[in-house]
Amino acid sequence: MAMVDDAPCDTGESESIDGASGTQVIKVTLRLPVTHAVVLASRARVADVSQGTYVARLIDGTPAQPRAPNHTQAVAALMASTDRLAALSADLNAFMRLLGRTPRSELEPYRASIRSLACDVRVHLASAAALVAALRATRGR
Repeated sequence: MAMVDDAPCDTGESESIDGASGTQVIKVTLRLPVTHAVVLASRARVADVSQGTYVARLIDGTPAQPRAPNHTQAVAALMASTDRLAALSADLNAFMRLLGRTPRSELEPYRASIRSLACDVRVHLASAAALVAALRATRGR
């Protein structure tokens, strides 16, 4: 009751609510017709979030988007690709160390191209790791 009494009244103005700012979670009961309750449960399940999170996002004006049907396979493929690139990166670094032991100047073009490729792989791995982390975080459960 104290929270309700202290809450500002709704003046009809739509203000953005920062869901991350409040860490306290309370239970709210909604009375809905059966058909709406079924639709809510179904849409929250399709979006792979809880019903509370789904309703909170609707209030925020950012409804949870349904996940692509192949989301799990896409994440698995991205992780497998990233693992292969990480192994390639390790092999490239080992090859660079081997080339470093050979003092011949004619190897310098190869060193430069492999250095560039290794750098590109590292950049990709960093962005792919961030993407995988973001994809896992959107699962909600």
